[in-house]
Amino acid sequence: MSLEALRVLIVEDDPIIRTDLRSLLRSHAITVVGTAKDSVQAYDLLRTAEPNFVILDINLGTGPDGLEIAEVLHDRYRIPYIFLTSYSDPATLEAAMQQAPYGYLVKPFQDETVLSTLAVAWSNFERLRQNRGIDLSGCPEPLTEQEKRIARLLVEGLSYRAISERLFISQNTLKYHVKHLYAKFDVAGRAELVARIYR
Repeated sequence: MSLEALRVLIVEDDPIIRTDLRSLLRSHAITVVGTAKDSVQAYDLLRTAEPNFVILDINLGTGPDGLEIAEVLHDRYRIPYIFLTSYSDPATLEAAMQQAPYGYLVKPFQDETVLSTLAVAWSNFERLRQNRGIDLSGCPEPLTEQEKRIARLLVEGLSYRAISERLFISQNTLKYHVKHLYAKFDVAGRAELVARIYR
């Protein structure tokens, strides 16, 4: 999958990492439409630079963090993104997973890991966009109607919060259903689910 179609926005508060990422992507013919050090710059660039992919740090110092920006990406822009963070503790990972990113990178990172994560994330997003429907028939176990609804919304890219609000269920109830849904499909997360059910 060619990454030349990407128009990437980098949201990262560390200037050295911002510069390194921009140089890495540009050296592989990937367009970087802008870099942002905080949410204010990120929101401005989302409106003006028209990115189609975001690399998003979770901890941005003061102001809204990457998790809040992720919610805007889901609900308003429907732009795929990956998280880039120094934290891999269970609490941060759980909070990140609730936003259903297309990938999760832990600093320090290897160049090859960034590029391969981008390639997988973009491929999954393109598959989602180009295919009109999902095929739930490949699940070895029967799905409940609620699980079918949740699967479709997960694949559409909605955040846990947006899904909870749409289905009028709590996020804890949603997590319970998602856990069983992933177990039934024998997948580890949203990206694998997309690969399994989009034909």
